[in-house]
Amino acid sequence: MKNRTLVFAILSASLAVMLSTGIRQSFGLLLQPIGQTLGTGRTVFSLAIALSNIIYGLPLVGILADRIGSRRVLLAGGGLYALGLVLLSRISSAGGLYLTLGGMVGVALSATTYVVVLGAVGQMVSPDSRSRVFGIITAAGSSGMFVVPPLVQFLLTTSNWQRTLLVLAAISLVILLLAFGLPNKPGGDLGVSAESEEPFVKILRRA
Repeated sequence: MKNRTLVFAILSASLAVMLSTGIRQSFGLLLQPIGQTLGTGRTVFSLAIALSNIIYGLPLVGILADRIGSRRVLLAGGGLYALGLVLLSRISSAGGLYLTLGGMVGVALSATTYVVVLGAVGQMVSPDSRSRVFGIITAAGSSGMFVVPPLVQFLLTTSNWQRTLLVLAAISLVILLLAFGLPNKPGGDLGVSAESEEPFVKILRRA
C-alpha cells in the first residue's frame, strides 16, 4: 500500500507540474490578442510576465509548504490559478493585467510547480532514489509545452482569448484533485520509511 501511495504521489506531482507549467508556457500566445484588446504594446504584457516570474522565483511558498503541508499549498495554488485566469479574461486595463497575470498567477505558479511537489515527494523516497524521481517529475513538467500551448493555439483560432483563458482556468482546477495525491503532513513531520529505502525501480515493480 505504501508503495502504491508513493507511485500515486509521483504521478500526481508530475501531472500537476505538467499542467501548471504548460499553462505558463502558453502565455506568449496571448500577447497579441490581449494587447490588441487593451490597446497596449508588448511592453505592458512583458512587464506583467516579468512580475509573474519574479514572484514565481520567491522561496516563500516552499517555506509555507514545510509549515502547513504541500497538499494545502497545492490546493490553494490551484484555486488561485483558476481565479487569476478567470479574472484575467475580464480585464480592461494594464493595471488589471499586472494584478492578475503578474500577481495572482505568479503566486499560483510558485505554489503549483517544482518547489512544492519536489519537496513533498522527495521526503517520501530514500536519498538514493530522489534524483531519479526528481528527473521524472521535471521531465513531466517540461512535457507540458507539448500539450497545453497547441491546445491554446487551437482555441485562439476557433474562439477568442477570453474563452481560451476560461478553458485554461478549468484545466487548472484539475490541480486541486491532484493535490490529494501528495502528503498531507508538513515537511518536518514526514520521515522516510523502511520500504522507501528500496530502490525506486523495485518499488515501481511491486506497485
